[in-house]
Amino acid sequence: MAGRSSAAQFFSFGLVGLIATLSHYCVMFLGLLLLQMPVFWSFAGAVVGAVVGYILNYVYTFQSTQPHRDTFLRYALITIFSILLNTALFFAFFEIFGLPVPVSQLISTGLVFVANYFAHKTITFDIGTTKSP
Repeated sequence: MAGRSSAAQFFSFGLVGLIATLSHYCVMFLGLLLLQMPVFWSFAGAVVGAVVGYILNYVYTFQSTQPHRDTFLRYALITIFSILLNTALFFAFFEIFGLPVPVSQLISTGLVFVANYFAHKTITFDIGTTKSP
């Protein structure tokens, strides 16, 4: 973790988020081609995206040297909350407000991204407790 500026970490987090989001969307839209269950496929895609995000953030964004048993547990708890938040937001935008699937998912993703950055920076990888160079 040490040695990387906050700007570099934020950029990397965004890039990792893009890759994780693309993984999420691929699962979601391929699933929709097979079976029309938008809320389920949004959930399944979020799970896949979360796994991709953990691996890439651990290695590249935060360059963590902490044991996986520590970081993964924190990541998993935050991710469970994030998946539930994503699913609730998607449900609200799609089922309640009647927005199209892509719009509902894009809005949900943007809101969850912001929450995830701050949670993983300050909780999962303890960035808030390390000294900047």
